[in-house]
Amino acid sequence: MKPIATRLPSLGLAAVLIFATSSVTRADAVNRYAQGGPHAVRVANDAWRDAARDRSVAVRMYVPQGDGRFPVILFSHGLGGSRGGGSTWGSHWASHGFVSVHLQHPGSDESLWRGRDPGDARRALRAAMSGREFLERNADLAFVIDELVRRRAAGDVSFRSADVARIGMSGHSYGTRTTLALVGEHIGVLGSNPERRIAAAIAFSPAAAGPDADYAMRFGPIAIPFLSITGTADDDVVGNGSTPENRLLPFAHMRPSGKHLLVMREGDHMVFNGVPRLSRLDPVREEIIFRFAKAASTAF
Repeated sequence: MKPIATRLPSLGLAAVLIFATSSVTRADAVNRYAQGGPHAVRVANDAWRDAARDRSVAVRMYVPQGDGRFPVILFSHGLGGSRGGGSTWGSHWASHGFVSVHLQHPGSDESLWRGRDPGDARRALRAAMSGREFLERNADLAFVIDELVRRRAAGDVSFRSADVARIGMSGHSYGTRTTLALVGEHIGVLGSNPERRIAAAIAFSPAAAGPDADYAMRFGPIAIPFLSITGTADDDVVGNGSTPENRLLPFAHMRPSGKHLLVMREGDHMVFNGVPRLSRLDPVREEIIFRFAKAASTAF
């Protein structure tokens, strides 16, 4: 029995090993992390105003209930998405004791396609893959971290259990561009400018977008623990040339220590958005992929 991909130690340490038959080693550990955790979860929506940029960032927060100090995970949606993206991941992580904060990025969110004919929507989506929106997204994350710290210090009841000294980052698709940039990817003249308050990252459908370059120079500066999750059918959906093979490049060119890769058979691009029934997959295959993605990301 040959695995689809393996760069991960046993689930008890970091993640999960998926086989072509969907069987796994350490099934007990997979079950532990794939099942909902012990915490009830409160979901709350808000919009936070960044006065310095005259910009409002909508957020959806999945907050575990109970005593304790819970690490924070920030989630950045893909192109044309919303704070509703990653709902399966956010609710699951919260049940296991993480405060999951999902951002909505104005200018690269669902406003690009809602109420537009398909041709206009495609043009708007392509236009949003710009340097300006890329930088705005990065600034959104820095602002949200600042706001979390401020609200926690001010005694905001929603964040009194949030451990803002332990922050992780995640994203899907275009949100992985944001994730990679914030954890140290070297981007042309911008260089490498990691957000030092982010301690680990999970990327759903990462890619090495842009022209071929010295990938070791681009991804080598990433020095924090990093989990890449993708699938054998994780193809291009916006016309940027991404392929399932291309999505392995960030992992391949990161430093040897602290990086992990999970590749799932038949996993397509939209299943990793973490919203049920958005992908082309049948419900059974979708649930299998959700199960192992939840297990790996939670254990990591």
